Amino acid sequence: MPDHAVSPTDAEWLSRAVYEMYDAYLTSDRARADSYIADDVTIWDTEHEPLVHGLTGLNALRNARPAGSVASVAGIDVTEPVVDVWGDTALVRHTFVVRFVDAAAAPERVRNTAVWQRRDGRWLVVHNHEDVLPEHPITPHTEKEEAQ
Repeated sequence: MPDHAVSPTDAEWLSRAVYEMYDAYLTSDRARADSYIADDVTIWDTEHEPLVHGLTGLNALRNARPAGSVASVAGIDVTEPVVDVWGDTALVRHTFVVRFVDAAAAPERVRNTAVWQRRDGRWLVVHNHEDVLPEHPITPHTEKEEAQ
């Protein structure tokens, strides 16, 4: 996002940054996506069990993925992020659905939690955790339902 834009609240900026990062992914603009990520980030990825350390580790993971994986994605539908900011630390949560070009491929539902930190006046992702959700939403149970 351009620095000369009208200054939004931190929460608004962080919400927009989520959408910007997915747009960067879909356009294969790794540099733009990486501009939101701290060099020392840690990541729990949906397709890689060990904790990923740093942008170097993230790039190694990206490079190990099959060629054309971005081209197989028709779109990513993101829910409105839930953002909490405490000084120079923020927690951003959202879900998204990955739709594939192959109509026979089931969409992938993912839950994401990111910890952001303001460093030298810039917000950066310092930890990201994603996990794949069941194909069909599970109806949540409430304490009231369990008591019946």
